[in-house]
Amino acid sequence: MEPSILLLCKYGSFTVVLTMTRDFRFDDLVQSICKKWQDLVLQRFQLLYAVSDHHNCHLDNDDDFANMFALAGAYGVSCVDVGVEVLSSCSVESRELERTFDVGESSIVHGVEEDLLEKFCPHHETVRLSSGWAKLISYVGQEFRGGVDDFRSCLAKFAIEVGFVYTFLKNDKTGVTAVCSKKGESGCEWFIHATLNRANGFFRIKEFVKEHICVGVFASSKNPRMSSKLVAQEIREKVRSKKLYAPIQAVKFFEKYYGSKISYNHAWLGVEKAGLFPVIFGIVDSEDDENWLWFLRKLSGILSPRPITFITDWHSSLLKGIPEVFPNGHHAYCLQHLKNNLRDKLTGRLSNGFREQVISLFSDCAYAPTLLDFEEAIQELYTVGGAKAKNFVESLPRENWANAYFQGKRYGEMCLNAAESFNKWILEARHLPILSAIDKIRIQLMTQMCDRRQKSTKMNGIVCPEMDARLVEAFSKGKVWTVAQSSEEVFEVFSLPTVVVDLQNQRCTCSRWQINSFPCMHAITAIQKFGKQVTNYLDPFYFVDAYRFSYELSINPIPTLGAPNVLKEFRIILPPKTRRPRGRPKIQRIRSRGEKVRQTRCSRCKKLGKHNRKTCKEAVD
Repeated sequence: MEPSILLLCKYGSFTVVLTMTRDFRFDDLVQSICKKWQDLVLQRFQLLYAVSDHHNCHLDNDDDFANMFALAGAYGVSCVDVGVEVLSSCSVESRELERTFDVGESSIVHGVEEDLLEKFCPHHETVRLSSGWAKLISYVGQEFRGGVDDFRSCLAKFAIEVGFVYTFLKNDKTGVTAVCSKKGESGCEWFIHATLNRANGFFRIKEFVKEHICVGVFASSKNPRMSSKLVAQEIREKVRSKKLYAPIQAVKFFEKYYGSKISYNHAWLGVEKAGLFPVIFGIVDSEDDENWLWFLRKLSGILSPRPITFITDWHSSLLKGIPEVFPNGHHAYCLQHLKNNLRDKLTGRLSNGFREQVISLFSDCAYAPTLLDFEEAIQELYTVGGAKAKNFVESLPRENWANAYFQGKRYGEMCLNAAESFNKWILEARHLPILSAIDKIRIQLMTQMCDRRQKSTKMNGIVCPEMDARLVEAFSKGKVWTVAQSSEEVFEVFSLPTVVVDLQNQRCTCSRWQINSFPCMHAITAIQKFGKQVTNYLDPFYFVDAYRFSYELSINPIPTLGAPNVLKEFRIILPPKTRRPRGRPKIQRIRSRGEKVRQTRCSRCKKLGKHNRKTCKEAVD
C-alpha cells in the first residue's frame, strides 16, 4: 500500500485533516484546501508546514511537497502540521511580479516595464545570515516545540530582522504577551500573544497583529534584543572551529554577516557561553612525562573501552604517553600549532604575504579529504614553499595531521579549540590557591551541568538542534541532484563530480562522511530521495537522548556549614619547602611548543616588541 501521511491544515481557529500519499501533487493539496474553505482565493494564501524541529518550511510547489514527505519519512512522522496563511495585498503583488517574461529588448512584468536604472549601478548583493529570521514568526496557531525559550528566541530574531523593538506585557513560562515599544508614541497596533499548550509542552501563538504603522520600521544595526545568549547560539561553530576566538572577531562577524552591531560585552559573554564539555582536569606542578602519564592513566579509568581520538599539540610527553596508555587510540596534531611551527621555519627575507600563502597551502593539505586531493595540494605546497616547507612536512607522520591519511574520527575538529576555550573559561580560578581554584571550577561545572540538563528537557526532536540544522541545509542543497540506485544500500549521486554512496558501510567517495562521522550532503540526498530513515545512519551521539545522558548526573554541592571545626593553628596551610626559581613568578599560561606572541612595532621607537607608543620607555633622540 502506498505510504500516506495526515496533514493537519490550520486556518485561523479551524483545523481539517487531509490524507495525502506520494502520488499526490501540490495542486491536489491546494484544491483540497480551497474546497474546505471556500473563502480562500487561489494565489492569495501561502502554506507553511512543520516536521519535528523544522518550523516554517514553505510549501509552494511539487518539490516542496516531495521534501515534506521525505522529512516526514526520515523522522518517522505520520502527521504533519500545515498552516494556511492569507497574504496581504502587497505580498500578492510581489508574488505576481516574480513571473516575468522578455519582450524584445525590454523586460515586461504583466504589462509593467521593469526599471532598468539599477543596471547602471551594479553591485554584489550580500545575503545576510539573518535573512530567514523574518519568517520565524508567521501565523496564528504556529507552534514552538522548544517551549517558551524557543518562542522567545524566535521572537527576538524576528524583531531584529524586521527592525523594531517590542515590550513585554506578560512574560512567564505559561504565557508571553508583547506589543510594539512605540505603541504609546505612534499608536502602532503590532501585538502578539502566545501560551503554553500543557498537553504537549509546545508554545502556541493565539493572537497576532502583524502590521506596523509606526514610523521608521526598518532593519536597524542595533537592537536591544541581540542578547549575549543569542550571540552564543550564532557563533558556537565559530568558537569550536577556531582557536582563541576573540570577542572583537565576533563583533566584526555580526556586523559583516548579520548587519548588526553588538557591544564588546555581549560578544565576550557570547564567546564564554559557546561549546564546552569538560571531562577531567588536574593540577600538577609541571608538564613533564611523569605528570602526563599520571593524568592519562586517570583518564583511561573513566572513558568507555572504545577508540578515542586525541587532538593535542606537539608535546614530547604526549607523544610518549598516549600510545602507552591508549594503544588503540588515535592521535591528531593540532593544526594551529603546526601552522605556527611552519611559520617559524620560514625564516629569512620573506614577505608576510608569502608566509601566509605557504601556511594557507599547508592548511589545504591538512583538510584535503581524499588521497588525490592531498597529492595535488602537497605538490603545490612544495612548488611554492620550496625546501623549507618540504622538510617540515616530511618530518610529520601524515596519519597524525592529514585528513586523507587519518585513521580515526575527528568529527570535524582540527585544532585545540576546546582546551584553549576551557583555559580561558577558568582564567580567574587559575590565579587562586589550589583549594580555592578547585572549588571555583567545581561550581562553574556544577552550574553548567545544571543549565544544560534543563536545556535538554526542552528538546523535543530526535536529533540535537545543531545537527538537525545541518540536515536541513543538506536537504536543501541536494534537491537538484539526481540519484541512481545500484543496490539496496549503494547509490550514485550525480552532483558534478559524481560520487558513490555506500549507506551500509557509511562511506562516500567524497570522504566527508568518514572524516566528520556525519552523513555528507550526497548521502543525505540519497537517503531522502529513496525514502529511508536518516536516523538509521547517524552516530548515536548526535541524538537528543545522548545529550541528555551526558548531563544526567549532577555535581554535588559541598557546604561549609556543619563541617568539622578546625583548630586555629591548623587553619593556615603553609606552602612546601622549595627553592624559589630565579626571576619574577610567571602568571600567564605556559605556551605550547611553537606558539609565539605576535610582536608589534612601536610607532614611537620603531622597534618590535610587546609595547606600544603609550607604554614605550625607550630613549628617543
